[in-house]
Amino acid sequence: MRYFILIVFAYLCGSIPFGKIVGKLYGIDIQKHGSGNIGFANVVRVLGWKASPIVLLGDIGKGLLPVIIARQYLSGYQILVVALAAVAGHIFPVWLKFKGGKGIATGLGVTLVISPLIGGLGLLIYLMGFAKFRKSAPSSLIAIWCIPLLCLAFVPRDTLFYIGLASLASWAHRNNIRQIIKETARAD
Repeated sequence: MRYFILIVFAYLCGSIPFGKIVGKLYGIDIQKHGSGNIGFANVVRVLGWKASPIVLLGDIGKGLLPVIIARQYLSGYQILVVALAAVAGHIFPVWLKFKGGKGIATGLGVTLVISPLIGGLGLLIYLMGFAKFRKSAPSSLIAIWCIPLLCLAFVPRDTLFYIGLASLASWAHRNNIRQIIKETARAD
């Protein structure tokens, strides 16, 4: 029963729409501006850097908290399922008709608890990608697919979990991927 409760708790934590909440504080429905996404990148795009730290910390925190709690009561794959529930909550929030964010910051939050080394390296890869591309989507996609490779080297038991998480986040980025392909085709 505790396992089920923690899964539901993680999903509901993940569903807290910090981008939507911060947008409302600024008098803007974030889902009607920019990409329409509730995540950090769209908040930066629409509201600027001043509004975005709350969203970033909130989105990371809603991944951290459930996994920290789950580690107190669960073990092994059960913790990973709780982590997945938090990320799924961000991508498919019940409060917003299941139209949420991309899961990157929440995924970072769960990863920092599960494996701080992998989380830190993933963040570093994202920042290096952002320095090169100046766009969040390609930087995020590169980082999320590097994480399973890092797991092979450092934490092999978590590799399949991170392949699943990367697949879920890639699905959430499907429109961004189409845009990247179009831009690449035009550049050729």
